[in-house]
Amino acid sequence: MSNSDIKCHMCGACCIAYDISTLNKPAGTPCPHLLPDGRCGDYENRPQVCRSFKPDEICELISTCTLEEKIHIIHKIYGLK
Repeated sequence: MSNSDIKCHMCGACCIAYDISTLNKPAGTPCPHLLPDGRCGDYENRPQVCRSFKPDEICELISTCTLEEKIHIIHKIYGLK
């Protein structure tokens, strides 16, 4: 399976786990545009870093975890926070 075959689960984990410097959002805090259902509330105006983000194998591997578990795993794997 290539990365282009992996679909976003719209869980919001990436919008919480990673920092988004363009929005002055530190890792571990929810993006101010993140909606409760995991979608972006300002999708058309999202920064380039968000436009460029592609779900990967990690997204697939943690897809059945809770949101908190996903964030913890992402931070552990990438040494964030």
